[in-house]
Amino acid sequence: MQYEEIVEQIQSKRRFGQACGRQVTEEMMERLGHPESKMQILHIAGTNGKGSTAAFVSSILQAADFVVGRFTSPHLVCFRERICVNQEMIPEEDVVRLGEQLLELKMDLEPTMFDMCLAMAILYFKEQGCDYVVLETGLGGAKDSTAGLSCVPVVTAFTNIGFDHMNVLGDTLEKIAAEKAGVLKKGTIAVLGNMDKNARNVIEEKAAFLGVPTRNVDNLLTSISTLEIPLNGGFQRDNAALAVGMVEALFNKESGYLFDKNDAISRGIAAAKWPGRMEILSENPFVMVDGAHNPQGVEALFNSLKEMYRNEQFIFLMGVMADKDYMGMIRHMLPIAERFLTVTVESERSLQGEALAHEIREAGCPATAYADVHKALSVGMDLAGETGRRLIVFGSLYFVGEIKHILQ
Repeated sequence: MQYEEIVEQIQSKRRFGQACGRQVTEEMMERLGHPESKMQILHIAGTNGKGSTAAFVSSILQAADFVVGRFTSPHLVCFRERICVNQEMIPEEDVVRLGEQLLELKMDLEPTMFDMCLAMAILYFKEQGCDYVVLETGLGGAKDSTAGLSCVPVVTAFTNIGFDHMNVLGDTLEKIAAEKAGVLKKGTIAVLGNMDKNARNVIEEKAAFLGVPTRNVDNLLTSISTLEIPLNGGFQRDNAALAVGMVEALFNKESGYLFDKNDAISRGIAAAKWPGRMEILSENPFVMVDGAHNPQGVEALFNSLKEMYRNEQFIFLMGVMADKDYMGMIRHMLPIAERFLTVTVESERSLQGEALAHEIREAGCPATAYADVHKALSVGMDLAGETGRRLIVFGSLYFVGEIKHILQ
């Protein structure tokens, strides 16, 4: 099969399986001969910031001359973004070769797209001889596909906990945190980022029950304040601090490392790249994209825009999934919005652009829906150029990827 055929077949797999992801991964790893055995895994769970944290910690370890595999989701433009070794995407020929192997694998339980991608990543990382594997969870929790690997992560990190996927994870921060904490395994070290204290208490209680030592990274925010952080947004300092905390936990556990840890941290953070998060795609007219897709992520974007561009009003281009708290997202942006342009994202889960525009107008802000994403982007860029306003695109990672693809 050709590369495009393999990717299409994998992406056509159902989003949620009949069995939980953990069970599927356990069966797949068994049938594949446990390629994950003895892998040194750094596991990252949480609501927002997992990808950025993965980018930071991978870059730090690469700066220390380790071979680092990184598995994240979703991708923005190219499927291969999900599986990287030392920040290089998996080659197309390896996607084809491993994809064919997995598609032909006899399974009792039907794998989802995420299950297939995870298995491909593990096989590829094994072949590449990765020293460390940085693994981002899906929804997170004991039932998550990434929790089905037989090896115990050397470090398990938690980014902030917020309201997302509440139909699966629960309707309170405590319930969501309890589900996320399900990835913890005896023998790991838990590193907790900046988060709500109630959520933190839940994770710490779970860790104590398992005998898992915990580390908080609040004190690292001061120690990294002088470091160059290349990613826009004040929230990225929290993600960088969590990545540093993971490295500290890893190498305090593994003594005798032969490199300058502080030098690797400063160089690694400075070299980190993570597209689609407050990423400026054009300066004139100004276009910024951000993958914020829940109220907590939008609040972080709002705070960063207020800090970076004081007293400005913005033009927002928004596309969102119908199962998200889009009204919570809108309310955060109203104080700094001049107007909204809305579109329907290419997904069966998408909220119709006109329905979104109607809700925004009801909330008291001008909003216009466009049937075509290209047209909406063109109008937004024209308005930004004519008025000197900044165009900010947000609402869905898939939507941000679509915009990046158009502009590239």
